Amino acid sequence: MTTLKTVTDTATELGNEAKETMEQLGRNTGRRIDSVRAETGAALHTAASSVRATGRQGAEALDNFSTGAADRLDATAEIVENNDLSDVLTSLRRYGRQHLAGTLVAAAAIGFLTGSAIRSSKHRCSKCGQGSAGPQV
Repeated sequence: MTTLKTVTDTATELGNEAKETMEQLGRNTGRRIDSVRAETGAALHTAASSVRATGRQGAEALDNFSTGAADRLDATAEIVENNDLSDVLTSLRRYGRQHLAGTLVAAAAIGFLTGSAIRSSKHRCSKCGQGSAGPQV
């Protein structure tokens, strides 16, 4: 019977040790979960603050951009309203005379781009007309 009692006592001790070890493991795990939860919460709060700040900066930049664009449109509207076509043409002629080289370069560039666009347009149209009964350009 002594052997049975010894086995029972040993099993009880092992069971108690296992229970204590599991309780300690549970407490340690609980502390670690609480710590990670607190760190995650803090990181989420930081991210939220960053999103708010970035949103405000973006909204401010957009507001500044739209205000500047609106101001330029207002200024252009005033010029159009306050000047008739003859004044605009006179101003363009005066500008062209004062900046002759720049005006000639701009005119050449506009002419080149217009010619390229027309040539490209005719080239595309001639491809479209192939195989159809209609006239080709």
